Amino acid sequence: MSDSQDRSMHFIKKHVLRVVGATLLIVPTLSLAANDLLLNEDSLAARIAKEPNCQLLDARSAEAQRLSPLAFSTRYDKTAPVRRGLVFVVADSDEAALEIVRSIPADAGRSVYAVQGGADAWKRVQSETATAIEPTSFVVPKGTCDLGKPSLKFDAKSSKKTGKAALEPINK
Repeated sequence: MSDSQDRSMHFIKKHVLRVVGATLLIVPTLSLAANDLLLNEDSLAARIAKEPNCQLLDARSAEAQRLSPLAFSTRYDKTAPVRRGLVFVVADSDEAALEIVRSIPADAGRSVYAVQGGADAWKRVQSETATAIEPTSFVVPKGTCDLGKPSLKFDAKSSKKTGKAALEPINK
C-alpha cells in the first residue's frame, strides 16, 4: 500500500471509531432521559408529596376513561391546555405516555412526567397519599345544600389547635 492509502485508511478507521464512540455515549443518555420522564409509584408519590397541586392529563382511550374515570383529570388531546407546574400523563401504555410527555413544549415553569403503570398506578398512589394529607379547608359545592334542619354539624375543634374537623350527628 502506498503512503497516501495508509493515511486514508487511518483516517477512515479514526472516523469510524469516533462515530461509534459518540453513539455509545449518546444512546445511554437517551435511555436515561426516558427513565427520568417515566415515574414509578415511589417516585410519583414523592413528587406529589412535595407538590400536591398538579395537573393530571388522561390520555387513555375514551372507553377506558368512561369505565374508570380519574378524579380531577383533564382529558388529553393535542389542543388540551397544559398548565405550568407539575403535570402527570396517564395513557394506555407507558410508551404512549412517554410520547405525549415528549410532545408537550418545554416551559421553564413546567415539569411533565409519564406515570409508569398508568391509571392503576395513579389510583394506588392517590389512595396511599390521600390518607396522609389532612384537609385544611372544606368547600360545599353550590346548589348541593338543602334548606331545613341539617343532618350533620361541622365543628372545628379549636381548643386543641390541631385543625382537624369533627363531624357530629345533630340527632343525639
